[in-house]
Amino acid sequence: MSADARSAGRPRGAMLEGFRPVPGVHCETTMLNNMLRYAGLDVSEALIFGLGRGIDAQFFPPPPHTGIPPMLTGRVEPGRIAADACAAMGLTLVTTQDADDAGAHARAVAALSAGSVVGVTVDIFHLDYFASHAHFSAHCIALHGLDDSTAYVADTSQQGGAQQLPLESFTRARASDEGFMPSPRLHWHLDDSPGPLPGGAAALAPQMWPAILGAAGHYLDRGRGDDRGILALRRAAEELPGWQQLSRSDVVIPEIARFWRFAGTGGTNFRGLYGEFLAEAQAMTGDAELLPSLTRFEAVVSAWTGLIDHLTGYPEASSRTAHLKDASARLHSIADAEEAAFGELAELARDRVGAERVT
Repeated sequence: MSADARSAGRPRGAMLEGFRPVPGVHCETTMLNNMLRYAGLDVSEALIFGLGRGIDAQFFPPPPHTGIPPMLTGRVEPGRIAADACAAMGLTLVTTQDADDAGAHARAVAALSAGSVVGVTVDIFHLDYFASHAHFSAHCIALHGLDDSTAYVADTSQQGGAQQLPLESFTRARASDEGFMPSPRLHWHLDDSPGPLPGGAAALAPQMWPAILGAAGHYLDRGRGDDRGILALRRAAEELPGWQQLSRSDVVIPEIARFWRFAGTGGTNFRGLYGEFLAEAQAMTGDAELLPSLTRFEAVVSAWTGLIDHLTGYPEASSRTAHLKDASARLHSIADAEEAAFGELAELARDRVGAERVT
């Protein structure tokens, strides 16, 4: 640490002993899973996502005159999964946001010194190990160590898991107010170390139906506007043929497809993750009436994969207009399938939650 930093009173770093990164496919659930595992609570990423009521759709049309492409995501807004999952597990998630870098650094060191992994939102543009050169500020990582020059973090498996960042890069990434949904210097940590769940993850079985009902009801709620939930899919499907007019559409449309396939806020990966959650919920509850929903979500994932493959082939299409009309029809069909799947889940969960309250 430099003499200037010491004179400014910035606390020295802190490292968590025995930290082992937990692999994951989505940034926020991976972040929280690393926080939970270090605190002694062993649950799956899919269970975190399901208890966090994370499944959704959000559509962001291209802003006029910016060249920014449209975005269709497959999850709720950042931070909500972690908050709802912790609430379902009876844990207190402490959320803080500092006005300056010195305060954020001090708070992170204090949480690490107290034995907690720290969740942080960052802009991927400033992450040295990230291949993307675009600003995206809703990415989550798990911080498990700081020293005079380096931040030690855990990211998704796609981003290499355990990573080391120059402290300057980490500070810039955390403070960024550019890109999608920025939240500068936002931190999370658990207020204690809960340790293993009595009875293991199966003890969470009573939380399955309320989580399913909440997620399904949220997704199907048409009062949220045409850019959220089921209506977001409908709107994207309607507007998709017009994507031919996007600047550099032969590059942008395959990039959108790649986003849906791989990105942490994309579409198909969340449908697969939610299907895994439903499988765990069925195993925990023993309720055979959940089995048809598993089949429905397998079909939904397959349909998303087909749509993504189709859009990837856009540049080589003999008729790009017809190609996008076909893509629109496919997305409308996916919306039909998702609406039916969530409607079935909502009805089933409503019956089960009502029965639990009676008993």
